[in-house]
Amino acid sequence: MKTRRNHRATQPRSRTAAPRGGGAGDGGALPGFFYRLAPRDQKVYLRSDAIDAFDLIVGPNALALAEALVAVLEGGSVAGTGRAAQALVGELCRLLGVRVVPIEVKGVRPRNARGELHGIFYPDAPRIVLTFLRTLMHELAHYFDYAVFRLGNSYHTRGFFKRESFLVRAVFPSGSGSGAESALK
Repeated sequence: MKTRRNHRATQPRSRTAAPRGGGAGDGGALPGFFYRLAPRDQKVYLRSDAIDAFDLIVGPNALALAEALVAVLEGGSVAGTGRAAQALVGELCRLLGVRVVPIEVKGVRPRNARGELHGIFYPDAPRIVLTFLRTLMHELAHYFDYAVFRLGNSYHTRGFFKRESFLVRAVFPSGSGSGAESALK
């Protein structure tokens, strides 16, 4: 019979944990919560942190769909935004060879016990193009962590934010005349 060891709320040691003085990737310190993760989740975190881009070449069809999304956003139609966002996400999923994730666009931000949730299109918000487009790519990057990289979890690592920025730059390249250029600055 195996006995259970008491687990203290201290930083657990793991074969995957980086030294406390430095972190994975570009050498920055790991966040404090990293040491409270289970060893399996520490491995996922470190794997995520080491991936900085997607194996994705955005073609003319995806760029046209991104332009169409920007145009619909400027018009303020929630239904049209949902259709345009779904078309763009569908194309990006197709290019990466993963199942298309459904997109739901709402006209107001939902609330839970902790307050407003992020990632929902609000047509009256200022700079909606910047907010919506980056948020859409952010949530899609979370999905790709599961579907493309099969990480098992999706943490906000430095690598994650590099992948999110990669998606934004790939789909909304500066100088494309998309009207979304301010989102990249």
